[in-house]
Formats: sequence, C-alpha cells, structure tokens
Amino acid sequence: MSIRVGATMIRCVYIVTNDGKPIYGRSFEDDEGFDINTIPRYVRNSVVMMQSSSSTSSNRVYTLEVNDDVWAYSFFHSFVLISLASNDQSFSQLKNKMSSLGRAIAHKFGEIIESWSGSMSDIVDVNSLIDNYMNLDLGRPSSKILKVIDGLVNKALKQPEIAFVGIFDSEGEMISGTVPDLYLFRIQVEISQGVVKPVMDVVPSAINAGDHTLQMFSVNSLTIVVASQPGESNLYAVSTAGEIAHAINEKLA
Repeated sequence: MSIRVGATMIRCVYIVTNDGKPIYGRSFEDDEGFDINTIPRYVRNSVVMMQSSSSTSSNRVYTLEVNDDVWAYSFFHSFVLISLASNDQSFSQLKNKMSSLGRAIAHKFGEIIESWSGSMSDIVDVNSLIDNYMNLDLGRPSSKILKVIDGLVNKALKQPEIAFVGIFDSEGEMISGTVPDLYLFRIQVEISQGVVKPVMDVVPSAINAGDHTLQMFSVNSLTIVVASQPGESNLYAVSTAGEIAHAINEKLA
C-alpha cells in the first residue's frame, strides 16, 4: 500500500541523473514488478528541460499534474529527486518532504552519486534514509500531544525572562503559543525555507526580528520558537526552547 504521511500520499520515489537517467527507484505500493526504467518518458523529458533552464532553483520543488497524479521534482547538483503522489493531498506537505529528503540525500550521497559506478552497494543506506523521511508525520499532532504542548508552553511563559513562546506545524501555522502577529509571517517564511528531519535539532537557529531574537528549534515536523524579554540574555530562550524540544521529542518517540 502507499505510504500516507499526514495528508501526503507518496507512491514512488526516484533518483535520476541530470540527463533523466534513473539510478534508483522505490515503490511503496504492492508492486512486485516495479522497474525503475519504466519511469514515463515525459517525466524524464521534464527533468532535462527544467535542468537546462537557468530559472530552475534547488530551493523549490516543482510539480506536474497528470490526470489524478502529481509528479514532484527537486533539483540538486548531482541528481534530481522525483516522486509520484496522488493529487488529492497537501501540496505544501509534499513539497516540504521532497525538499527535506532531497537535501538529506545530497548531504549523504551527493558526491557518490556524482561519480556513481552503478553499484547499489555504494548507496545501500539510501533505503533506510528514505524510510525515515517517509515515516515523518507532517499532519497536525494528536489531541494528546497538543495537550502536552499546551502544558509546556504555559510552563515556559511563567518564567519572567521569557517574552513569548510558540509551537508551529510544518506549514508554519502556530498550534500553541503567544507569538505576536508581527512575527508570524517571518516565522512562516523561515519554516517554509527550512527542512523537516526525523531527528531533533542539536542547536537552535537564531533570527533577529524587531526587538527580539527568535530562537527556533525543530523537532520532526514541529518548530519551537522562543524569545527572551528585551534586555534579558538570549540564553534564557535557548535553554527554554531546548527543554521544550526535548520534552516533545520524547513524547513523539
């Protein structure tokens, strides 16, 4: 059966060279006869056409709708990641997952793919990497997890050194917290340009916005945002964001 993640259903994933030649393919359906060389010619042609265009960016995921299907393309230096999904799902979640998975593959296998000899033993770990990302749930947390998140937010806000706290989903929507409206768009942009990972961030990223420095900590598909009061050390926000992230990560494990 297909893998459904949140509202995203992905049926197949391919890694192809920049000239459209498939070097890896994986079906998540009960398809014993799956062959990576059966990838449609129009999909390969799209890769070549977009790869040769100066406007094609590695920071975007491109989609092609065909009947009830949607093909998604994410371009990197040495390869293109392609997926086949149903078009009755969240395009933003599909793009988020494709971008994140592609960057992970580029980081771990990019140099190997660039000079690939054709031996599958060179990329034997790609299956487990893809599984980790495919199993990420980008949907809204369960009511049980939301209750835990609300409790963590309320506890953090009792600290006089903390100005505000917010927990955001994979689409940049705040699901709990008190982040002022003037910061929401900036946070949404940062989340949309970032990546989701099947692990927790080691350190937060810092963003200067207005009178505050936002400390952002990612845990799977969620993002924790904490800011210290003006005049207080940013270490208060860093510590609080880390504590919330660890608590959420334990609940999601």
